[in-house]
This record gives sequence, C-alpha cells and structure tokens, in this order.
Amino acid sequence: MTYEDADGTHTESFDGIVIATHPDQALAMLADPSPDEREVLGAFRYSQNDTILHTDRDLLPARSWVRASWNYALSSCTAADSSVRVSYDMTRLQRLPGARTYVVTLNAPAAVAPEHVIARMSYAHPVYDPASVAAQGRLPGLNDGLTAYAGAYHGWGFHEDGCRAGVAAAQSLGGRW
Repeated sequence: MTYEDADGTHTESFDGIVIATHPDQALAMLADPSPDEREVLGAFRYSQNDTILHTDRDLLPARSWVRASWNYALSSCTAADSSVRVSYDMTRLQRLPGARTYVVTLNAPAAVAPEHVIARMSYAHPVYDPASVAAQGRLPGLNDGLTAYAGAYHGWGFHEDGCRAGVAAAQSLGGRW
C-alpha cells in the first residue's frame, strides 16, 4: 500500500494502515473509495457543538445532591425548540483536587457568565440515527487486511469506544494486544 502526502511531495509504502478519524474525514482521505466504504462511512453525520470550559456552577443543578458527572437541561419539550444543554462536572469526572469546580458545557454559548469562561471550542459529535446505527454493524467488514478503520463512532462516541475500535483495527491487521 502506498501513501502520498496531501501536497504530493512525499510517498511512503506500508504493509497496512489504520484510519482513525471521523468517518467523513476517512472517506475524504481515500483516493478511490469502494462502494461499501462510500455507503458505510457516508452514513454518519456529525453535529457541531459549541463547547465552553468554565467555572460557573450555575450551569449545574442548584441542589448539589442531585448533581451528576453529566447534567443535561432540555430547553423545552416542544419539537420546535428541542436543544439540549449538557454540562459535565469535570471536577467530579476527573477527581480534581481543590475547591474550584470546573465545568464543560455544550450548546449554551450565552449561558456562561463571561468572567467564568476559561476557553471556548467547537467539537463535532456523531449523530446516532437509524442509518448510522445500521452502518456500525457493517464497519468491521471494511477492514480488509490492508486498511482498517477505528474511531469512537464504532460505539456510542465515547473515548473508550475509540480505544476499543483501535485495538480491533490493529487485530484485523494481525496485531496482538
């Protein structure tokens, strides 16, 4: 298998390759994707999520005893306004020491008090719908002994899913863990 870099100035040969990116990015990397690669990798959509790292506890439930590592608030029960705000209590999730509470909030760019903002980012997260869930079952079939695919989209989008998919990809190329 031969790999050429993006500007075509360097070519390298490999026995196999693991493509560990979002499926739309993997598809864009392939010079001549097969019909199965187009169909399976093309079944995944992503949503952009505005993300803020901050110290504003007001984005967590008011009663501390009902707080969880993952906290969500649904703005409305109507289909017209079904945006979901998720706030991760990073202090709890990562067992951070100290009195300061660190929170990561998705989809609430105006809700965090500016003086509490540490960083703003935008992330793409997989959208799980019937087409993408059906495509997940076909992902292992794309691994052909030369090319293997890995990423969190092989599961429910968690980092652990990406790790598990990486191990499976390496195994499909003859690697041992």
